[in-house]
Amino acid sequence: MDSHYSTLRTIYEIVKDDPDPTSYPCKPAQIIVRQFLPWDTILVNIRKLDEEGMVSLQQYDRFTIVRLTALGMKKARANGSSAIRRSQD
Repeated sequence: MDSHYSTLRTIYEIVKDDPDPTSYPCKPAQIIVRQFLPWDTILVNIRKLDEEGMVSLQQYDRFTIVRLTALGMKKARANGSSAIRRSQD
């Protein structure tokens, strides 16, 4: 799985149990503590996901909020299902 899709999957794991996962305000720190990647790599991944429409970014004065989009939810679920199928083969 590409590194930025790994980050997408991490974001999905954070928000998936929320009643409205696409409105869940995910903080970058929540992503950082769940991925074994350097901070700068995670930022590049988040920007790639934003460019692809998988996440939306909302900038505040001192922080940024990451929200999974409907397209991101669909992609994360599809990637998760294919990873599960591969592990069962």
